[in-house]
Amino acid sequence: MYRKIQKTLSGFPGYLKDWVVTFKGGITIACLAVLFIVPLLTQNEFYLEIMILAMIFSIFAASWDFLAGITGQVSFGHAIFLGLSGYAVSAMLVEFPFSPFVPWWGALLVGVLLSLIVGFIVGFICLRLKGPYLALGTMTIGVMLMNLFKIAEFKALLWGDEGISGVPALSEDSVVVYIVVLILMIISMITMIQISKSNTGTILKSIRDDETGSESSGINTTKYKVIAFMISSFFAGLAGGLLAMYNRSVNPLIFQPLYSFLVLVMAAIGGIATISGSALGAFIYLLLSEALRGLEELGTTNPLIHAISDPAFVFSIILILIIRFASEGILKSALERLKNFWDVLLGR
Repeated sequence: MYRKIQKTLSGFPGYLKDWVVTFKGGITIACLAVLFIVPLLTQNEFYLEIMILAMIFSIFAASWDFLAGITGQVSFGHAIFLGLSGYAVSAMLVEFPFSPFVPWWGALLVGVLLSLIVGFIVGFICLRLKGPYLALGTMTIGVMLMNLFKIAEFKALLWGDEGISGVPALSEDSVVVYIVVLILMIISMITMIQISKSNTGTILKSIRDDETGSESSGINTTKYKVIAFMISSFFAGLAGGLLAMYNRSVNPLIFQPLYSFLVLVMAAIGGIATISGSALGAFIYLLLSEALRGLEELGTTNPLIHAISDPAFVFSIILILIIRFASEGILKSALERLKNFWDVLLGR
């Protein structure tokens, strides 16, 4: 059986071929199989839309983790790329004279390319900034964009406070949207993980661990940091375009630092510098937030329940516990425990 699997995977890249037959690879494939089965278990739009939103934020969180976790370039302005792509996609589908003839994938491509270009510009501007100065610098750019899009004088050009509404959904069928977003999420994760395992990824990690040493060894750190910004902004733009079609609208609040901090929380929950951990963190965050929202509604007559079910309060406690007991996030420790349990079941 093992030889058959090896033969089937002979055309895969080396890393994927070895990874699929590992315990972690098996768990990942099982999780993806469950995600594909979800539409067969329920076609309730409410549950499907929660999962769709979780998958969109998985792409966004992984894109931030690629920049911050793999390359060490911490950004508090990652919502820049989310917002610009969202606006580009919305404008292409609603505002332009040829909008009725633009397919959703064409608009999404424009949004992603815009984010890629802006990622190059932001990366170039922020090259000399490091550590907290880089984080604050990117956050400042995001806040500037949020206020720029709010200016009444620019309303004819940037649509003002109201933003753009009436954005058509990717499809009217929630199951179709679910499958498309799931496929895009899988492609995004595989691509970012493969890049992180490639020679380019090794160089990016060396810059993260010791930038001075990398420069001394002849690596053009400027070039690779800009590349990291571009790759990260590409996938953040993908998430931004999908989010605009999911919400069927976009407004300047999409640039607010809250979105940039949310991905930090998601990555911290799952495990920074793991890519897949960020995706897990996004699912945990969105699903738990929805559960807390239901609990909060039940606690409207009880002030204590209402207080302890506040998402900000709950996730603050979770982050404190993770920092104290699982600084590498949930994913690594959970996989280790699952593997130990699996080995016990098999009598190893």
